[in-house]
Amino acid sequence: MSNRRTLSARERVSLRAVAELAEVSVATVSRVMSRSSHPVADETRKRVLAAAERLGFQPNQLARALVTARSQTVGVIVHDISDPYFGELVKGLEDEIRADGYRLFVASSDRNPARELEYLRAFEAYQVDALVFAASSLEDPAYRDEVETLVERFESRGGITLVLSEHFVEGHKVHFDNRSSTAVAVDYLADLGHRRIGFIAGPPDLTVSRHRHQAFQEAVEKRGLTYDDSLVAEGSFSIEGGKRAALEIVSGGETAILASNDLMALGASRALLDAGHRIPQDISVVGFDDLPLAEVAPVPLTTVRVPTYDIGREGAILLRRALAGEDPDDVHLVGEIVERRSVAAPRA
Repeated sequence: MSNRRTLSARERVSLRAVAELAEVSVATVSRVMSRSSHPVADETRKRVLAAAERLGFQPNQLARALVTARSQTVGVIVHDISDPYFGELVKGLEDEIRADGYRLFVASSDRNPARELEYLRAFEAYQVDALVFAASSLEDPAYRDEVETLVERFESRGGITLVLSEHFVEGHKVHFDNRSSTAVAVDYLADLGHRRIGFIAGPPDLTVSRHRHQAFQEAVEKRGLTYDDSLVAEGSFSIEGGKRAALEIVSGGETAILASNDLMALGASRALLDAGHRIPQDISVVGFDDLPLAEVAPVPLTTVRVPTYDIGREGAILLRRALAGEDPDDVHLVGEIVERRSVAAPRA
């Protein structure tokens, strides 16, 4: 007969209670919960974890940190937590790392250099094990100097840095090739016969915006297409910005617009439709990201797919290996065109 018993609601949950429920020794429970290097059979480990979950047991994080020199926490900097791009990226990161007992602290800086530095200092003060730069770096010299100093100090104390976007920080990186992916979108439109393509750029103070804009100009010139300042407008990576930018660009000769993120492409589509333009009969629209919203837009959006979830997941794998003392190679990912209904060849 099993000697497992049901604990009363008043009984204090402890290592001993977990040990009794899992039918193992207290020492075994301690090894599993502290992630000790001492070998424990997989089946035993699973039984201990199941018992701990059933009892709602939470090991003393401070005590664990004193033993392992790890806090089991990761600080993540994003620009706008309401942006679906960052939500998907953080989900990929969390889904992969939480199995190791890590918890994420996510801070939204709203692209404010002072606020971002404030969060980074707070993460350092709370002794997180890793800093994750999930968003592009800001084009601000003073900010750059302070971040580099902070990261150097953090790493000198054993901290790990992970970079998931265009950033000057030198840490473990998941690279998404923004330049080649932008060129893929231009080539796609040019191959359909578009000769005059508008471009909605992101905020000028972001490195990723600058790189996508430069890549657009280079790709257009390489294909011998028209490029001038009247074809470019800034859209702040937002729906409202995309609406405003689309109306600034369209003057009658443009047959396509490429927006450097999906939110701006969706805003552009809405503004063009409201102004009486047909998509794609009168003008084609291409986005960048492939957010879930793209598929359910008024005109389902053709876009460059950024494997956002995979960026987060691959970043977590890098992070896990780095925290284990390895020196893993960076990961490189590229985008691809996802065709829907917002693009067609230009009318003769």
